[in-house]
Amino acid sequence: MDKRITESQILGELGETVVKKIVLENGFIYEPRGRLEAGTDGLIELRDRKTGSPLGKWLGVQVKSTADGRYTRETDDHFEYLLRPQDLQNWRQSNIPVIIVVWRKSDNSAYWKDVTDSVSGEDRRLLFSKKEDVFDAVCGDRLGALTVDRRTPGVFLPPLNGGEGAIINMLRIRLPDEIFISTSPFGSGRDALPELLEQDDVTLDWVIRKHRFISFSDPRSTGVRAIIDQDQVEAVETTLLADSEDQDDLNDMIHLLRRTLERQLSQDLAYSKHEGFFYFKAFAPNAARRYQYVSTSKKTAAGVVSVYPGKGGAGSKAYVRHHAAAFRFERLADEWFVVIDPTFFFTSDGFSPHRYPGALLAGKKRLERNAAVRGQVVMWQYLLVGGGKQEDGLLFAMSKERPVLAFETLPIIDLPSAVPEASWMRTDPRADQMVSMDLLERLMSA
Repeated sequence: MDKRITESQILGELGETVVKKIVLENGFIYEPRGRLEAGTDGLIELRDRKTGSPLGKWLGVQVKSTADGRYTRETDDHFEYLLRPQDLQNWRQSNIPVIIVVWRKSDNSAYWKDVTDSVSGEDRRLLFSKKEDVFDAVCGDRLGALTVDRRTPGVFLPPLNGGEGAIINMLRIRLPDEIFISTSPFGSGRDALPELLEQDDVTLDWVIRKHRFISFSDPRSTGVRAIIDQDQVEAVETTLLADSEDQDDLNDMIHLLRRTLERQLSQDLAYSKHEGFFYFKAFAPNAARRYQYVSTSKKTAAGVVSVYPGKGGAGSKAYVRHHAAAFRFERLADEWFVVIDPTFFFTSDGFSPHRYPGALLAGKKRLERNAAVRGQVVMWQYLLVGGGKQEDGLLFAMSKERPVLAFETLPIIDLPSAVPEASWMRTDPRADQMVSMDLLERLMSA
């Protein structure tokens, strides 16, 4: 009987040829396995597209070709693909990531998926997105991200694009020239609070530790005078405390900066002691709020308080999301800086903290991209620096007698390479932990 090449074999070769072409267009190397393959048609080796050097990072590829017809449960947005049990068993033993590429000849469409990215509860079923999972000449960064060994940070950096400007999430702090120091009959701020509650015109921008009181405000001008020894108040140079090498002085300075900033921002931001960050206040129950700022010389606005409707019908509310940030104060050399770490705070109505914020925060972190994080940093920098200061706006003007913290932006760093957007698409490593903690809290309160 004469040897024959079937149409199925031709179709398979066509599919693998298309995949090889796309891999090469991404600047990577494709090596076919040949006739001895068993579940993996080829190998992709990553390559530095600037230097041309192979990186020694590999991906396995299985190509599934079809002439025409529709995939399982195919719509305009997605479809499903059911893996063979034998293939799945083989791929699970692999010591490198394995992807599957489905190619359809009739419309020359190609989509890819990590074989471990199965539908929850169904290991063999993959859900393809026709928007996110296109296998084309620009998917290389996402492919490279699969080779990152998360147990060993920094093992692989996905191929980098052209340069970009890096915004440093730090601001330089301009401290007031004077700081007020006094002794106190109270050993700590907690001990002093009962006495303070009986006074009028009270502020909380001070620190008491081991009977020592410090503040950037003169305590004799407010109700705070009740918790100090007034005849011991002394105005000294701020550098006396700010530059000290004593650990207690350093800790007191950090607490004082946070409390002073809390007062400065009190008209528009609230501070969550439990979470350790500031968040935008809601001005009314279940009411959204926007904040206008300047980003890259253009005016823009952010929804800093967003209301998300519930599933219980019209008027029901599931939760309210607030833009938030943790401010960490650091001394570098002889200067003080604030490090900005954007995050989110969740309430049930704009005021009452949400009972289970962990899963909500984890879901938001999964969707964050470079542009979103960059925009949040720019917004917080604009707020702190007070670039758009208004009479009734953020960083409200304070009396001339009271020193106020000021902030300076640091220069933008021009990077020779840019972090690819796809590398921001991976789940925040804290996401699963946040969901687990949330679930644990629910079980404990049940």
